[in-house]
Amino acid sequence: MKKIFIDCGTHLFQGFKQFVKKYNIDKSWECHSFEANPITFEKSKLKYNLLSKKFNIKHYNQALSNDDGQVKINCINVKNNLDGLGKDFISKGSNILDKKLQIKDGAWEFEYMKEDVYVDSVNFSQFLTNVANKEDFVLIKMDIEGSEYPIIDQLIETGSYKLINDFYCEFHSRFFDNKSDYNQKEVDYKNFFNKNRINFQKWI
Repeated sequence: MKKIFIDCGTHLFQGFKQFVKKYNIDKSWECHSFEANPITFEKSKLKYNLLSKKFNIKHYNQALSNDDGQVKINCINVKNNLDGLGKDFISKGSNILDKKLQIKDGAWEFEYMKEDVYVDSVNFSQFLTNVANKEDFVLIKMDIEGSEYPIIDQLIETGSYKLINDFYCEFHSRFFDNKSDYNQKEVDYKNFFNKNRINFQKWI
């Protein structure tokens, strides 16, 4: 039996470090770290180089999706008018959604990179079946800025959800016009996973 941690939306390894403490993750675990934003990925390399000395981590500059291919990533700079953060385009809000975000919140200012940025996408359901089997313990943290909904739908449709033991997910219904529909999907997901004895919890 392997212990596997898949960190979907690693950013600068902030969440990774929290799960290390929560699950006592050490070098015996097989860890997979996905960060789609290439700017963030480059900035995270130093932290990865340090962490990889203690942990068995594979670090991918790829977007998780319900299909393999290539996708355009919207690299966002979020300037919080309260704390004066500068422009770096490594915001956690960076995403692969078709529609650019226009969140109505006076405390935040959103700015997109003018240049088009493309990254390879990975079919998450297939990736999961490639790295895990039923005897393994699989832990997932998912924070992928709105792409979680089609991925979870595919996990359920293909049955690959059965490989998961503990699943933590941050939802982003606020990114969509029909927010109430996505809120209902979140309730349905929680009921489905709990019914199937998977520890499913909202992340943050």
